[in-house]
Amino acid sequence: CAVREGAAVQTPCLCARRARAAAAWAAMSWDTRLSRWVQTKWERWQPSEPRRHEYFRWFYGDELDECVGSVFSRKNFPELDETTLEAKRLKWASLLRRNQKYGCHSMGNRVTVLEGGDCCYDEMLSAIGAARERVWCESYIFDKSYVGETFFRALLAAAKRDCDVVLLVDYIGSFGLPMEWVSELQRAGAEVSFFNPVMPFNASVGPLSFRNHRKVLICDGVGFCGGMNIQKEVGEAKYGSSHFYDVHSKLEGPCVADLADVFRDSLLENGGRHSRDPMPRPPRIDGGIYVQILQSNVRQRRRTLQKVIERSISSADESLYITTAYFFPPGFLRRALMQVPARGASLSLLLSGSSDFYPVPGDLLAQTHFLRRFLSETRGYESQISVNLYGERHMHAKHMSVDGVFSYIGSFNYDLYSARRNLEVGVAVFDQSFAHRLQSLHQTKVSESRRATLQDWWFQQPGAQLACAVAYGCIRLSGRNFFDGLDCFEQKWLVRKASLTYLLEEQAAQFVGMSMMWGLD
Repeated sequence: CAVREGAAVQTPCLCARRARAAAAWAAMSWDTRLSRWVQTKWERWQPSEPRRHEYFRWFYGDELDECVGSVFSRKNFPELDETTLEAKRLKWASLLRRNQKYGCHSMGNRVTVLEGGDCCYDEMLSAIGAARERVWCESYIFDKSYVGETFFRALLAAAKRDCDVVLLVDYIGSFGLPMEWVSELQRAGAEVSFFNPVMPFNASVGPLSFRNHRKVLICDGVGFCGGMNIQKEVGEAKYGSSHFYDVHSKLEGPCVADLADVFRDSLLENGGRHSRDPMPRPPRIDGGIYVQILQSNVRQRRRTLQKVIERSISSADESLYITTAYFFPPGFLRRALMQVPARGASLSLLLSGSSDFYPVPGDLLAQTHFLRRFLSETRGYESQISVNLYGERHMHAKHMSVDGVFSYIGSFNYDLYSARRNLEVGVAVFDQSFAHRLQSLHQTKVSESRRATLQDWWFQQPGAQLACAVAYGCIRLSGRNFFDGLDCFEQKWLVRKASLTYLLEEQAAQFVGMSMMWGLD
């Protein structure tokens, strides 16, 4: 088996091996040959590490490259090899990039978790006192308690030192706000607006059920967002009765301007009687984190907050921690939650075990009905699912943590009112330390809670089951939009979409064929 001159002589053993390899290749099917050929070419083409990083930056952009690279690093995950880290970077960069169309996003931010009413109110009052340009306050509830009066005095002092003070409260939630306070603020130069008032009729901007559930405070370059209202139930030893447990967040950096745009959207939805220009964008903070501001506005057909929450739940591969107040989620969130344990991820729910409905605890009854169905449909995953009821105080916090890197905190409840009706706002954060902070709060309250199982008596007794089913049905029925007409635009769009889909899928061939028959009558 000699070859041309100058080449080495091939041994009979080598020729035999090549003959066997050729025979094996000939015996393969065509698809197996193709996959082997592609795999071989891919292994030979594998780019170097600098080249792969260059491709990543080109495809996802410098912002996501900085964001994902800072989270999935050797320092944060020393136990993972480089291949696993690269896979996680690609997964989360892809998810964050798809979510960018749902809200304004920025790097270089700082987000601080504020646990408890006293801690949060101190920070908010300090920010109001330090403001020199603007104080924009938006709250669902602003009551006439001691904490409400304290905020009123702080807003009044800010207006008297020529700050741009705007107070936007919901008409139903803040029905008890004293008109004397409103008049005094207006005399000092502040603007006070009630969202969607019932009276007079020409001032309403929608049906009675269309409410503003957002909680936002903008003080120059500092913002606050979360689930806390300005009410005595949230305050603790210093400011209130400590009936509610709640969590808020303090924002610094460019994301404050994005949060201010949500406040401006609320003013616009209230009829545009008061409006403000966009605020200057604060500078980036060195070593800051990635933040996206989300909102829900049903009348404008913006459900970006719901979509990001659904996609984040569907992307959980390791762990999902959810803390929320009223837990009877709509269908799209229920289906996303059902798939979490099937993927092998752990799911921990921290819910309220005490009610704020009087005299009938309708929220707890409806929640119990849903939990019985949820636990029944997830049999076999008991080791991965933990449902905990916090009973010492009413659990009013609203936050979520996914795989220890992605987090959400805001005003959104897992119910039909937040999903289909109210104005809502939320903050999505991609940072490991922030996610671990929320997980720590979650696990601390879980240790003080009671775990719910199907063996509990309220899941077993027929009378309790009937009462819970009636409460759940009433809440589901009251959350439907056909009572208020808020889904009229959505229904029209669905009809148009269905008609277009039918024409494209069912009659496309007929249209193309007829268009090519020239000369036919």
